[in-house]
Parts: sequence; C-alpha cells; structure tokens
Amino acid sequence: MECQGLITDPRGFVLLVNPDDRDGWTLPGGPARSGELPHLAATRTVRAETGLELHFSDALIVDITPHPYSPQTVNHVFAAQVTTQAAATATIPARALARIGEIAWVGPGHVPGRCADGHARRIRSALLRLAAPFAPVYHVDGRAVGPEGEHRRRTTRAGR
Repeated sequence: MECQGLITDPRGFVLLVNPDDRDGWTLPGGPARSGELPHLAATRTVRAETGLELHFSDALIVDITPHPYSPQTVNHVFAAQVTTQAAATATIPARALARIGEIAWVGPGHVPGRCADGHARRIRSALLRLAAPFAPVYHVDGRAVGPEGEHRRRTTRAGR
C-alpha cells in the first residue's frame, strides 16, 4: 500500500519528487509499514522525502494500480496546502538523498511532461477531486470508477 501527499502551494503548484528507483516524477510518499494507517504513513513518508511536517487525515482519492504479473498496488492520496513560506522549506533531508534525486514545485499543466502516464493521471484525478469534493474517490490506474467514471466507460467499450 502506497501513501502519497498531493501538496499544493498558494499558486496551485504541486510538489513532486524524482526518486532514483522510478521512471519520472511522482507525488512524495511511500509504502505503509505493517499495521500502519494510511494517513500516518503519508505523514511519515512525505516528511522523510521533503522535510515538510504535515498531518494528513481524509483520503483525497484511492487509486488501484493493476499489475498483470504481480499484486495490484493500492495508492492512498491525501491533500495538504502549504503557505509560500512553508513551500520554500521543502528540501530533501540528508537521509533521503540516496533515493530522491530532486524535488520541485510544478504547475499542474506541466505534470504530464514530468510524470509517467499513470502517475500523471493520478495527480490529475486528485487535483480534480480537490477542486470538486463530490467527484469520485475510487480510481483504477488514475481513472474514476463508477457509472460516469472513465475506467467504467473504457471497460464497457473494450468488453463489447
């Protein structure tokens, strides 16, 4: 189970990390420990990667990443907005330098160019959910699930 933070600043920019073990940029966060609650895992892993002391509570979206040859990944995405002053303090802590190459504040329109497709869709879905609190919470591969969700429409078309 992955637990990530969608962290935005007053301009609406999103904080992204570029981990050495992944292709492209992603939201800060990481795996929950055994028995650890998702919001606490997000708090711990975001702090470890960015130095930001944030406290998450409600999940913004839950996104399932299907894998054809291994178990699927459940991604819990939590939201936090930081002040301009707090945004300036985001840095890679010394103990994370070996696994995080860079961090950057990125405008929403530039996310797809930096992130792998699945990560970009997850971030877009989380930003939409942040702007529209009644938007779908449950996603598969960054696409909403349900009668009006993209994933539902794609699955229905493919199944015909």
